[in-house]
Amino acid sequence: MRRLLPLLVGLTVLMPTGPAIAASPAPRVVVLGVPGLRWSDVNTSDMPALAALASRGATGVLSIRTAGRSDCQADAWLTLGAGNRVVAPTEAGSGCGSSIADPTVLPAAVTANAHRREGAEPGLLASTLEAHGRCVSAEAPSSQPGASALGATDPGGRTTRGPCDVLLISTPAAEGGDRGGEADGFIDAAVRDLAPGSTLIVLGVGALSASAEPHLHVAIAVGPHFRRGALTSASTRRSPYVQLVDVAPTILSLLDVPRPDAMIGEPMRATGSTPSVPALRDLERQSDGQRQATVPFFVVLVGLQLLGAGVGLLLRRWRLVELVALAGTTAVGASYLANLIPWWRAGSPLLAMLAVTAAATALLTPLCLLSKGSLARAGIACGSVAAVLVVDLLTGAHLQMASVAGYSPVVAGRFAGLGNVAFGVLAASVLLAAASTRSATVAALTALVVVVDGAPSWGSDVGGVLALVPAYALLVLQLAGKKVNVARLGLAAAGGVLVVVAFGVADHARPTDQQTHLGRFVGQVLDGTAGGVIRRKAAANLALLFHSPVTALLPLVVAFLLVLFLRPPRSLREAFERSPAWRAGLLAVCTASGLGFLLNDSGAAVPALAIVVALPATLAVLARHARSTAAAG
Repeated sequence: MRRLLPLLVGLTVLMPTGPAIAASPAPRVVVLGVPGLRWSDVNTSDMPALAALASRGATGVLSIRTAGRSDCQADAWLTLGAGNRVVAPTEAGSGCGSSIADPTVLPAAVTANAHRREGAEPGLLASTLEAHGRCVSAEAPSSQPGASALGATDPGGRTTRGPCDVLLISTPAAEGGDRGGEADGFIDAAVRDLAPGSTLIVLGVGALSASAEPHLHVAIAVGPHFRRGALTSASTRRSPYVQLVDVAPTILSLLDVPRPDAMIGEPMRATGSTPSVPALRDLERQSDGQRQATVPFFVVLVGLQLLGAGVGLLLRRWRLVELVALAGTTAVGASYLANLIPWWRAGSPLLAMLAVTAAATALLTPLCLLSKGSLARAGIACGSVAAVLVVDLLTGAHLQMASVAGYSPVVAGRFAGLGNVAFGVLAASVLLAAASTRSATVAALTALVVVVDGAPSWGSDVGGVLALVPAYALLVLQLAGKKVNVARLGLAAAGGVLVVVAFGVADHARPTDQQTHLGRFVGQVLDGTAGGVIRRKAAANLALLFHSPVTALLPLVVAFLLVLFLRPPRSLREAFERSPAWRAGLLAVCTASGLGFLLNDSGAAVPALAIVVALPATLAVLARHARSTAAAG
């Protein structure tokens, strides 16, 4: 790039250099990172060049999740250069607002990330290109030197001088006004100097401050490999969502360089129609609304249940207790239905979300009252929650995205299929619904939910199938009055493994860009790298469990409920004696929750959400029994 080349030469002459590599006369891939750039910043008055680029390129929303706490610029550029989530050696005064200027930090970054669960290798993009006779260089404004150099430096802290096949450019932050215009000037220069046949990728890279709330950011790609459309990748399987870890694999794919196994991202591509800028802003706003509403929603949900049930218990109004418990159960399913209405566009997203959920709960709860059976009402409540999730999975899992009991595009644990939070809800609701029906219905529910949960095109949930099949087997054995022993449970577990293997092999047979993580895991088993993946998932699980005092208390809560289950007080014992099927269902829920916790990364969410469903449903059963006893007495 002619106008920016003197700046590049001035910067690179001060940096440690790597081995000589045949220089490309012009970069074939240019990645331009604007700190904190969001779609809400994109308008024709402040950033006309960016707005024009968005109108002719493939566009999407970008998750910039790194391994750092704040997703600062240092973390972001290191993550981009690794194709995996990385944390900078130190964040103090470095990554947010200003950036690390010295690329010799890379050896320290390699050491800092060597034992992290992500398995990232900082500098992997540079070393991979170098191994194939290519190179990557970096440019940055004088006001913010060195940010992009972190993505262009190899693990030894060496950078390449002169023009390369890949050029990484960091710009000033786009904070509106003059700063937005300064960043837009870099974009305009990059567009005008782009060589024919080259690709330009513009990204919002890194948070602006360590205290900033996490957001989705801008992603735009223009070039011969990107037609107008929505950006997506095999790592998200949902348009128009892409991740920062997808950038390095995209660069390698554009240069026909094989992607190393340590890169967890997948190449970005264009698909479907081009989303409008207002639509992309709306996705950002939905994600922000989810972040603001999730914790308060569950606080309000549990608080209202405690208040309503407490008043009913004090007044011995068992009908009120049962109604509150049934509403508390169906409210979880109603929280998914709330996403049918754009509550996040309201002036107060939390209040709007609670209002929409309350309306949906008011529609679902009366359905439970149509039955007079002791278990049927709670079973219908649980069944309605399970039905919402199953239908959602069959239709693309749109209700889970950015819902309070779904997955977050900012956290980027999942973008499609069945997430751990929703699995906890599904497992508890479907097992308890099955426990309140006949054995033939249990078998039908087993087949349907296992297929929907495990199929790559629907749930794509390995750990879910491995947890559900033994839990269902335990439930069926108990309902049939059969003896439960280790051999039978072992056969059930083996059946779950066979189901997963069948789904995995079928998924692995599909083209690489269409495979889910299940098919890719089969490939990792075949090439011998699956062990590292399993170890990283186990480490992630333990890290999440002790991430905060709230999650650390979960084992104590589970232990208390287990003691309550094994040695129930008189009222609960009498209810179990009158409804042994419900006790069997609760035991199956405990089994699925425990296995779900052990088999999934971030698996602590599974028992937590299972409790949210199972406790009010069980309270409804207890209230129904107490009411019957009071009427008989």
